[in-house]
Amino acid sequence: MRRSTNDMTPIAQRIAAALNVGITDIGFYWLTGLTRDNTIIVANNYALGYIPENIHLPDQVKFATADESIAPNIRASWATYPILALHGWCQHHGTELRAVIATEDQFKGFDPGAPKIILRPDDIPDTGTMNGRHRLQVIAPGAATQLAAVAPNGLTDLLPTRPADDTPPKDNRADLWFEVFRPLLSSASDRARIQLQAFITYAEHAQELALHRAHTATEAADQRAAIADWIYWQHLAVLVSDAVAADAAV
Repeated sequence: MRRSTNDMTPIAQRIAAALNVGITDIGFYWLTGLTRDNTIIVANNYALGYIPENIHLPDQVKFATADESIAPNIRASWATYPILALHGWCQHHGTELRAVIATEDQFKGFDPGAPKIILRPDDIPDTGTMNGRHRLQVIAPGAATQLAAVAPNGLTDLLPTRPADDTPPKDNRADLWFEVFRPLLSSASDRARIQLQAFITYAEHAQELALHRAHTATEAADQRAAIADWIYWQHLAVLVSDAVAADAAV
Protein backbone atom coordinates (compact mmCIF):
# COMPACT_ATOMS: atom_id res chain seq x y z
CA MET A 1 0.00 0.00 0.00
CA ARG A 2 1.57 3.29 -1.15
CA ARG A 3 1.43 5.99 1.52
CA SER A 4 1.20 9.75 1.04
CA THR A 5 2.87 12.19 3.39
CA ASN A 6 -0.44 12.79 5.19
CA ASP A 7 -1.39 9.12 5.30
CA MET A 8 -3.41 8.22 8.39
CA THR A 9 -2.51 4.51 8.27
CA PRO A 10 -0.11 4.59 11.27
CA ILE A 11 -2.67 6.46 13.39
CA ALA A 12 -5.44 4.08 12.32
CA GLN A 13 -3.24 1.13 13.29
CA ARG A 14 -2.53 2.60 16.71
CA ILE A 15 -6.24 3.22 17.30
CA ALA A 16 -7.12 -0.31 16.16
CA ALA A 17 -4.46 -1.75 18.47
CA ALA A 18 -5.69 0.29 21.45
CA LEU A 19 -9.26 -0.90 20.87
CA ASN A 20 -8.02 -4.48 21.27
CA VAL A 21 -6.75 -3.92 24.82
CA GLY A 22 -8.72 -5.22 27.78
CA ILE A 23 -11.80 -6.53 25.96
CA THR A 24 -14.06 -8.21 28.53
CA ASP A 25 -17.30 -8.59 26.54
CA ILE A 26 -17.59 -12.17 25.37
CA GLY A 27 -17.17 -12.54 21.61
CA PHE A 28 -16.80 -8.79 21.15
CA TYR A 29 -14.42 -7.24 18.62
CA TRP A 30 -13.76 -4.03 16.70
CA LEU A 31 -12.85 -3.53 13.06
CA THR A 32 -11.08 -0.36 12.02
CA GLY A 33 -11.31 0.96 8.48
CA LEU A 34 -9.37 3.61 6.60
CA THR A 35 -11.06 5.24 3.62
CA ARG A 36 -9.55 6.60 0.43
CA ASP A 37 -9.95 10.12 1.80
CA ASN A 38 -8.05 9.19 5.00
CA THR A 39 -11.09 8.96 7.29
CA ILE A 40 -10.81 6.47 10.15
CA ILE A 41 -14.02 4.55 10.86
CA VAL A 42 -14.73 1.85 13.42
CA ALA A 43 -17.49 -0.67 14.01
CA ASN A 44 -18.06 -3.61 16.33
CA ASN A 45 -20.27 -6.68 16.37
CA TYR A 46 -22.56 -5.66 19.24
CA ALA A 47 -25.82 -3.96 18.24
CA LEU A 48 -25.78 -0.25 17.27
CA GLY A 49 -23.90 2.50 19.04
CA TYR A 50 -22.45 0.26 21.76
CA ILE A 51 -19.12 1.38 23.18
CA PRO A 52 -17.68 -0.45 26.20
CA GLU A 53 -17.31 1.56 29.37
CA ASN A 54 -14.01 3.45 29.66
CA ILE A 55 -13.39 3.44 25.89
CA HIS A 56 -12.82 6.96 24.58
CA LEU A 57 -12.84 7.39 20.81
CA PRO A 58 -10.52 10.08 19.45
CA ASP A 59 -12.22 13.06 17.83
CA GLN A 60 -11.21 12.11 14.29
CA VAL A 61 -12.71 8.61 14.51
CA LYS A 62 -16.14 7.99 12.97
CA PHE A 63 -18.32 5.32 14.59
CA ALA A 64 -20.29 3.76 11.74
CA THR A 65 -23.38 2.51 13.57
CA ALA A 66 -23.85 5.82 15.42
CA ASP A 67 -24.05 7.92 12.24
CA GLU A 68 -27.50 9.50 12.38
CA SER A 69 -27.30 10.61 8.75
CA ILE A 70 -27.86 6.94 7.85
CA ALA A 71 -31.38 5.52 8.17
CA PRO A 72 -31.94 3.35 11.27
CA ASN A 73 -33.15 0.36 9.23
CA ILE A 74 -29.93 0.44 7.18
CA ARG A 75 -27.82 0.48 10.33
CA ALA A 76 -29.95 -2.32 11.80
CA SER A 77 -29.00 -4.52 8.84
CA TRP A 78 -25.33 -4.20 9.84
CA ALA A 79 -25.77 -5.53 13.38
CA THR A 80 -23.37 -8.39 14.23
CA TYR A 81 -21.48 -7.78 10.93
CA PRO A 82 -19.03 -4.88 11.45
CA ILE A 83 -17.53 -5.28 7.98
CA LEU A 84 -20.97 -4.47 6.54
CA ALA A 85 -21.04 -1.38 8.74
CA LEU A 86 -17.69 -0.17 7.41
CA HIS A 87 -18.66 -0.70 3.77
CA GLY A 88 -22.17 0.66 4.34
CA TRP A 89 -20.83 3.82 5.94
CA CYS A 90 -18.45 4.31 3.01
CA GLN A 91 -21.21 3.81 0.46
CA HIS A 92 -23.41 6.38 2.20
CA HIS A 93 -20.59 8.93 2.26
CA GLY A 94 -19.42 8.28 -1.30
CA THR A 95 -16.04 6.79 -0.51
CA GLU A 96 -14.36 3.37 -0.32
CA LEU A 97 -12.25 1.41 2.10
CA ARG A 98 -8.58 1.24 1.27
CA ALA A 99 -7.67 -0.84 4.32
CA VAL A 100 -9.29 -2.81 7.13
CA ILE A 101 -7.34 -3.34 10.35
CA ALA A 102 -7.89 -6.23 12.78
CA THR A 103 -6.15 -9.21 14.35
CA GLU A 104 -5.67 -12.42 12.41
CA ASP A 105 -8.39 -14.16 14.45
CA GLN A 106 -10.83 -11.32 13.84
CA PHE A 107 -10.38 -11.65 10.07
CA LYS A 108 -11.34 -15.33 10.09
CA GLY A 109 -14.58 -16.20 8.32
CA PHE A 110 -15.06 -13.20 6.05
CA ASP A 111 -13.50 -11.31 3.16
CA PRO A 112 -12.99 -7.67 4.13
CA GLY A 113 -13.30 -6.51 0.53
CA ALA A 114 -10.24 -4.28 0.97
CA PRO A 115 -6.55 -4.80 1.76
CA LYS A 116 -5.94 -6.21 5.23
CA ILE A 117 -3.61 -4.80 7.84
CA ILE A 118 -3.13 -7.56 10.40
CA LEU A 119 -2.37 -6.61 13.99
CA ARG A 120 0.21 -8.91 15.56
CA PRO A 121 0.32 -9.62 19.31
CA ASP A 122 3.29 -7.29 19.77
CA ASP A 123 1.32 -4.46 18.13
CA ILE A 124 -1.14 -4.43 21.04
CA PRO A 125 -0.09 -1.91 23.73
CA ASP A 126 -0.13 -2.59 27.46
CA THR A 127 -2.86 -0.01 27.94
CA GLY A 128 -5.66 0.96 25.58
CA THR A 129 -6.18 4.39 27.09
CA MET A 130 -6.88 6.99 24.40
CA ASN A 131 -7.64 10.67 24.65
CA GLY A 132 -11.06 11.21 23.19
CA ARG A 133 -14.79 11.34 23.70
CA HIS A 134 -16.83 9.65 26.40
CA ARG A 135 -19.33 7.28 24.83
CA LEU A 136 -22.20 9.71 25.48
CA GLN A 137 -20.32 12.37 23.51
CA VAL A 138 -20.04 9.96 20.58
CA ILE A 139 -23.68 8.87 20.59
CA ALA A 140 -25.44 12.06 21.72
CA PRO A 141 -23.04 15.01 21.61
CA GLY A 142 -25.77 17.55 22.32
CA ALA A 143 -26.87 15.76 25.49
CA ALA A 144 -23.25 15.39 26.59
CA THR A 145 -22.63 19.13 26.15
CA GLN A 146 -25.76 20.00 28.12
CA LEU A 147 -24.80 17.66 30.96
CA ALA A 148 -21.28 19.10 31.13
CA ALA A 149 -22.76 22.59 31.52
CA VAL A 150 -24.87 21.67 34.57
CA ALA A 151 -23.44 22.80 37.90
CA PRO A 152 -22.97 20.11 40.59
CA ASN A 153 -25.90 21.42 42.63
CA GLY A 154 -28.18 21.17 39.59
CA LEU A 155 -27.55 17.53 38.71
CA THR A 156 -30.40 16.13 40.81
CA ASP A 157 -32.84 18.38 38.91
CA LEU A 158 -32.12 16.34 35.77
CA LEU A 159 -33.53 13.20 37.36
CA PRO A 160 -37.09 11.97 37.83
CA THR A 161 -38.44 11.95 41.38
CA ARG A 162 -36.38 9.72 43.65
CA PRO A 163 -38.30 6.65 44.89
CA ALA A 164 -39.02 6.46 48.61
CA ASP A 165 -37.39 3.02 48.66
CA ASP A 166 -33.66 3.13 47.90
CA THR A 167 -33.35 -0.63 47.51
CA PRO A 168 -31.24 -1.18 44.38
CA PRO A 169 -32.82 -3.06 41.48
CA LYS A 170 -31.66 -6.63 41.05
CA ASP A 171 -28.62 -6.64 38.78
CA ASN A 172 -29.41 -9.01 35.89
CA ARG A 173 -26.81 -7.63 33.51
CA ALA A 174 -24.74 -10.81 33.23
CA ASP A 175 -27.70 -12.94 32.15
CA LEU A 176 -29.10 -10.28 29.82
CA TRP A 177 -25.70 -9.64 28.27
CA PHE A 178 -25.31 -13.34 27.49
CA GLU A 179 -28.54 -13.09 25.48
CA VAL A 180 -26.94 -10.25 23.49
CA PHE A 181 -23.93 -12.47 22.81
CA ARG A 182 -25.86 -15.65 22.01
CA PRO A 183 -26.87 -14.72 18.40
CA LEU A 184 -23.18 -14.43 17.49
CA LEU A 185 -23.01 -18.23 17.82
CA SER A 186 -25.60 -18.59 15.06
CA SER A 187 -25.37 -18.24 11.29
CA ALA A 188 -29.13 -17.72 10.97
CA SER A 189 -30.23 -14.91 8.67
CA ASP A 190 -32.19 -13.21 11.46
CA ARG A 191 -29.40 -13.14 14.04
CA ALA A 192 -29.05 -9.34 13.76
CA ARG A 193 -32.71 -8.81 14.65
CA ILE A 194 -32.48 -11.24 17.58
CA GLN A 195 -29.38 -9.51 18.95
CA LEU A 196 -30.95 -6.07 18.62
CA GLN A 197 -34.05 -7.17 20.51
CA ALA A 198 -31.91 -8.65 23.29
CA PHE A 199 -29.88 -5.45 23.37
CA ILE A 200 -33.00 -3.33 23.90
CA THR A 201 -33.82 -5.41 26.99
CA TYR A 202 -30.27 -5.01 28.27
CA ALA A 203 -30.18 -1.26 27.61
CA GLU A 204 -33.45 -0.70 29.47
CA HIS A 205 -32.11 -2.65 32.46
CA ALA A 206 -28.75 -0.83 32.41
CA GLN A 207 -30.66 2.44 32.31
CA GLU A 208 -32.59 1.46 35.45
CA LEU A 209 -29.38 0.59 37.31
CA ALA A 210 -27.69 3.83 36.24
CA LEU A 211 -30.67 5.88 37.41
CA HIS A 212 -30.48 4.24 40.84
CA ARG A 213 -26.76 5.08 41.04
CA ALA A 214 -27.53 8.66 40.07
CA HIS A 215 -30.20 8.96 42.76
CA THR A 216 -28.01 7.52 45.51
CA ALA A 217 -24.60 9.03 44.62
CA THR A 218 -23.09 11.13 47.39
CA GLU A 219 -20.37 12.81 45.30
CA ALA A 220 -21.09 15.14 42.37
CA ALA A 221 -18.54 13.41 40.11
CA ASP A 222 -20.14 10.02 40.75
CA GLN A 223 -23.61 11.44 40.16
CA ARG A 224 -22.55 13.09 36.90
CA ALA A 225 -20.99 9.83 35.68
CA ALA A 226 -24.14 7.88 36.59
CA ILE A 227 -26.34 10.43 34.80
CA ALA A 228 -24.11 10.18 31.72
CA ASP A 229 -24.60 6.40 31.75
CA TRP A 230 -28.35 6.79 32.32
CA ILE A 231 -28.69 9.10 29.31
CA TYR A 232 -26.39 6.89 27.21
CA TRP A 233 -28.45 3.76 27.81
CA GLN A 234 -31.69 5.69 27.31
CA HIS A 235 -30.42 6.91 23.96
CA LEU A 236 -29.30 3.44 22.90
CA ALA A 237 -32.61 1.83 23.90
CA VAL A 238 -34.48 4.36 21.74
CA LEU A 239 -31.98 4.13 18.86
CA VAL A 240 -32.12 0.34 18.68
CA SER A 241 -35.91 0.22 19.17
CA ASP A 242 -36.34 2.68 16.30
CA ALA A 243 -33.95 0.68 14.14
CA VAL A 244 -35.82 -2.58 14.78
CA ALA A 245 -39.19 -0.92 14.11
CA ALA A 246 -37.93 0.71 10.90
CA ASP A 247 -36.40 -2.56 9.71
CA ALA A 248 -39.67 -4.42 10.36
CA ALA A 249 -41.60 -1.79 8.39
CA VAL A 250 -39.46 -2.15 5.26
